[in-house]
Amino acid sequence: MARHERYMGVGIAIAAWAGIAGAQQVVPLPAIGGSESLAWGINEARQIVGESLLAGDTQAHATIWESESPRDLTSASGGGYSVAYAINNRGDAAGLTTLGSGLNTATLWGGGGAPTDLGALMGAVGDSLAWAINDQGVVAGQAQLGPGFSKGYVYDSAGGRVVNLSGYMGGANRGINNDGVVVGSSFFFGDPDDAHIGTPDGRGGYNVEQIGPQGFSFEIASDINNNGTIVGWTNNGSGPWQACVFTPGERDSFMTLGSLPDFETSEAYAINDLGDIVGSTLDDDFLLDSHAWVWHAGEMYDLNDFLRPGQTEWQVLLSATGINNRGDIVGYGVNADGFLQGFVIYGAVPAPGGLAAMAMGMVCVTRRRR
Repeated sequence: MARHERYMGVGIAIAAWAGIAGAQQVVPLPAIGGSESLAWGINEARQIVGESLLAGDTQAHATIWESESPRDLTSASGGGYSVAYAINNRGDAAGLTTLGSGLNTATLWGGGGAPTDLGALMGAVGDSLAWAINDQGVVAGQAQLGPGFSKGYVYDSAGGRVVNLSGYMGGANRGINNDGVVVGSSFFFGDPDDAHIGTPDGRGGYNVEQIGPQGFSFEIASDINNNGTIVGWTNNGSGPWQACVFTPGERDSFMTLGSLPDFETSEAYAINDLGDIVGSTLDDDFLLDSHAWVWHAGEMYDLNDFLRPGQTEWQVLLSATGINNRGDIVGYGVNADGFLQGFVIYGAVPAPGGLAAMAMGMVCVTRRRR
């Protein structure tokens, strides 16, 4: 993680929605001992996982925060760099470790404890990583399990069973829900990625189908909630790509979410069971820092508008990477000292009972570009 040198001034007006929802402070997540941290996932118990630098900024290690206090998740097999991308409601975390050989190996921390080298258990011949884990401990990710490209896999940590999903030449599974349904993307050599969904077939395998719009240049499915709603991003062959919601079984049925004003590109990274989505917008001209956002009740909101007047810990919130059913959002931004730092906003999204009041009182909010 390199120091973020460029600063883009950000307005700190509070959206009325944030005020109605309680306008919780954007809480910085400290590193284990160094200067930088990144937050990637959060569960219902508000355990947060990601990565942070050790003392002396020598190396980043997978990190779990409990009540904003960081704890080092030791690396698998004596490895160096490590990161935890996801955590389930049992406290199991999943990610990767870079071994001394330079190989990246998928890693599972059961209950946030000792690491398990999933790459070795799966017999990976090359790099592997774990992107997601459900409440049953089933892991989804990508791994080189034989010659050629890495492919999407599903690993049942209870049964020790690995399923190589994709018949394509390459791909990855990026999200999994509690029904074991996985989403991701796959590709043939020389072709762009197609978003896919894998549904358990009841016989130990998966039925896989492509869900991205036909004729588009690429599609990525990044997450699926327990109601089966899938998010990601897509490009129609020209211009910027956009965050979107895919419709399984209907390749040409999808909804793009647009982007924030002054931004062209957007990506959706996570969705909760209430349909709230988080992600990041990017500037194709590279003149603006990216901005973290949340999509709620049909609108995209800039999380930088949630910064309280006088809250000087932040220069800019760059990306929102995870959201739970309590409306807590995690991500990372640039702090006042110019370093990358993870954050959490507790109760950023209002409870369903507060929607009517929110709609009546909303003024001065940043709306999505239509």
